Amino acid sequence: MPSETIPFYTRHGHTVIPAVDANIRPRRGVFALARANNLVLLVEQKFTNGILELPGGGIEEGETPNEAVAREWREETGLSFDVSLPRKEFRHTRGFYAEDLNEFWIYDQTFRLYDYAGAAKTGSKWLNPEHDETGWYPLSDLAKLRINKAHWCGITALIPDNVT
Repeated sequence: MPSETIPFYTRHGHTVIPAVDANIRPRRGVFALARANNLVLLVEQKFTNGILELPGGGIEEGETPNEAVAREWREETGLSFDVSLPRKEFRHTRGFYAEDLNEFWIYDQTFRLYDYAGAAKTGSKWLNPEHDETGWYPLSDLAKLRINKAHWCGITALIPDNVT
């Protein structure tokens, strides 16, 4: 699909039009929606200006999606968790403007739903290995939070009856 026909969005859901000479490249990513009872785990990275995101990110050269989600999970949560067996997946492709890198991506994103059996407590927050805030949030609060719009699409696709 030509890049001229793809809208590009920020984490906030705002549309950005790339300059004619902008670098637009393909990127693949995988994200973990870890659910523990009525809680989900979200990360607030320093560069996102208060936007919460699911743990995950780009699949690096030579990496499988399973390797990428396991690596991103460790980096963004600091927790141990077997991410090899998702319960459900949702995939979409969207134009994304990575404002922290000033890059435009045609981003093929896979969101994976997992049942998390480890300890999870409402309001529990900590600094992850990348020094960003990670925490557990009630499903009932998600619609009121500032969540990356693409990640919100993944959340509502994977657990539509649990978020309002």
